[in-house]
Amino acid sequence: MATVLIIDDEEMIRSLAEKILERDSHIVFTAATSSEAIALFKENSDEIDLLIVDMVLDEMNGFEILSELRKIKSDIPGIISSGNSYNENDIPVDINQNIFFLQKPYRANNLTEMVNSLLTLS
Repeated sequence: MATVLIIDDEEMIRSLAEKILERDSHIVFTAATSSEAIALFKENSDEIDLLIVDMVLDEMNGFEILSELRKIKSDIPGIISSGNSYNENDIPVDINQNIFFLQKPYRANNLTEMVNSLLTLS
């Protein structure tokens, strides 16, 4: 069991991912905006084990928010997620830095498998 912060501006995606991960015995925090995510993370960074960040947010993109949150907790693993199509060179996925990419729409088993795999790496 781990604690995950989901940052996504779409309520339906946040709610669905939250239900999927809670069913897999994880504790889940959610945020709809960059500023909400930063405030929530500052208050709970000791508890949060993993970030799932939408690529397109209000004030920052997924990599910017991940970078900002890593200033608080440098080793936190992250999953960047997007419904937009990207060429693999556009997404700087880095296994050594625990950054992975998950294409939306994703299936429940894809989400839980990636979360659990990433948690075992950290």
